[in-house]
Amino acid sequence: MVVREKLNHRGKIVPFDEWKIKLQEDFPFMEQSTDDSHTIYRERGFECSGGWYQLLRECCEAIVARYAIEGIGLSEIDFEPAQIKEKFGALRFYYGYTDAPCGIAAFDDLATGESIRFEPKVEVYIDDAKAKLRQDIRSIVHAAEEKSRHTCELCGAEGELRNDSSVGIFWVKTLCDACHKERIEKYILKYKKIPK
Repeated sequence: MVVREKLNHRGKIVPFDEWKIKLQEDFPFMEQSTDDSHTIYRERGFECSGGWYQLLRECCEAIVARYAIEGIGLSEIDFEPAQIKEKFGALRFYYGYTDAPCGIAAFDDLATGESIRFEPKVEVYIDDAKAKLRQDIRSIVHAAEEKSRHTCELCGAEGELRNDSSVGIFWVKTLCDACHKERIEKYILKYKKIPK
């Protein structure tokens, strides 16, 4: 059964549906509004499930810590999420910066599921320190995406990529054994199909 609560960064229970709000409260650069169509993220919010709450929180904490090394405070961070979603069973975290908005310049290799990214075009001069900061941010986001490949999107337990096309489910997901079993059982119950 899928867990409907999560532990937050202080070890307290966060109701399942509130993880999105919690990330926005704790990290101002993650705020979104359905009235803001500046980016897909600002308009739609998170397009993934709560099992990735902890890895998204750790990603945001690492971003804040990296900016702090440069003496940049939480309210001054120029990082902007463009879209946060699940694709091919893994997290996709597209982003830009206030001086280099992201038009989501990426494409996915259908054979491997690897996301190939292009850097946002910057209209202003970037010194070496800022270039290094952005290189480190890229590594932080990439690490979170890689971690998602082994983290159940539904409950946060250790998981693996599940391709259930043999039973008629054509959407791959990273799931733990329990959530995977529940997914198959629900599908069979709903469509009364027995796997071959």
